[in-house]
Amino acid sequence: MDLMHLTRRRFLAAGLCGCALCRGVPALAGAAADALPSLPSLPSLPSLVGPGYRPEDADEKGLWRMCARLEEDIAASGLLMRTPDLHRYTVGVVERLMGPQARDLRVYLVHDASFNAAMYPNGMMLVHSGLLARMRNEAQFAAVLGHESGHFARKHSVAGWRTLKSRTGAMAFVTAGGAVAAGASAARGGDTGSWFDLAYSINKALVLSVYSFSRGQESEADMYGLHLLHRAGYTPEAAAQVWRQLIEERKASARARDKRYRDGAVSAYSTHPPSDERMAALSAAAAEMRRAGSGGPSGEHRFDDGHRFDDGREAWRRAVAPHLFTLLAEQVGLNDPGASLYLLKSLAEDGWTGLLRYFEGEVYRLRDEAGDAERAASAYAAAVACADAPPEAWRAHGYALLKAGRGEEGRAALARYLDRKPDAEDVAMVRFSLAQ
Repeated sequence: MDLMHLTRRRFLAAGLCGCALCRGVPALAGAAADALPSLPSLPSLPSLVGPGYRPEDADEKGLWRMCARLEEDIAASGLLMRTPDLHRYTVGVVERLMGPQARDLRVYLVHDASFNAAMYPNGMMLVHSGLLARMRNEAQFAAVLGHESGHFARKHSVAGWRTLKSRTGAMAFVTAGGAVAAGASAARGGDTGSWFDLAYSINKALVLSVYSFSRGQESEADMYGLHLLHRAGYTPEAAAQVWRQLIEERKASARARDKRYRDGAVSAYSTHPPSDERMAALSAAAAEMRRAGSGGPSGEHRFDDGHRFDDGREAWRRAVAPHLFTLLAEQVGLNDPGASLYLLKSLAEDGWTGLLRYFEGEVYRLRDEAGDAERAASAYAAAVACADAPPEAWRAHGYALLKAGRGEEGRAALARYLDRKPDAEDVAMVRFSLAQ
């Protein structure tokens, strides 16, 4: 069952259960009054959900039931990533963060190119492919999962559910039901986007209530996650790095569209602290953790067994490398050339590869502005000069050469593509090109 075809009840559960990292949906005005907290100690933010936890009252039990039905649909969804190795790796990161409590969680990796993850009160965690594409190391990945774990541990969804009941009442649900039905009908018309897209067809008043984690709760989840990061031995600066990268990507996207960058979290109606403030708060908290743990001005931290903070860069590369082609293809398919080029250049800070050059060419080819054909051809040529060039780079290079009138070289490149990928779906078309 596709996530776009959830039933009305299950879809409502999707909105009511999850704590997403970057929804960008406004909340009620009262949330804006909450101040950003200073760094609390972990004992002041105890987990309200211990190992083996079960719901305690009628509200929470009802919420768990809705989330359980949603999970059934997600588990059978065609949008699940069929990557058992990457799933095992993600579970390992969660276990490192959460310890014994991780046994109560179920992790689902889903094909959705947006930067997001979500945690549900019954222990279901969704990780988007778009998040996997954007992380630079394991510590950054852990920072995002730690934030979601903070919402879970502090039971923010349950608090939001109770707030929803007190704010909206039965009339909101009646209105929302009709909107969801209409949205589901539209979805059956062929829209293949994420199930999150369907959320915007719900009555606005209900959306405002469903997604109304306060700024205080968001900041609390940030700080809880940062403590988990520190306790697990990850570099605490990773959390602020994630937000810096996200801000820079959004600015690059806006520039490419000749738009002015606007931080949606600055709005008085936003659920999230302003992004720059959020980044600064996380950076300051990480520095405080360094000072507290180092005992000296260098900031170096050694644990009892002598090891230092670790960003897990090499472990991350090994885990993601087999899937990076798919992850980047999904990102380029968003048709957001500013964001895609930013991401590729960021990943290339450790050195350009044939894979990155190929997708750079694809961004230019799809954008198709003045001079982009030449930029794409140059990128494809650079890709095939690398030992790790994907077969698709040879195909793209071949067609670029043919277009430039360099027939013999172009046919040789296409033949190289067929040699490297003899079972490609477009074999017949490429052979036809060679015959010409």
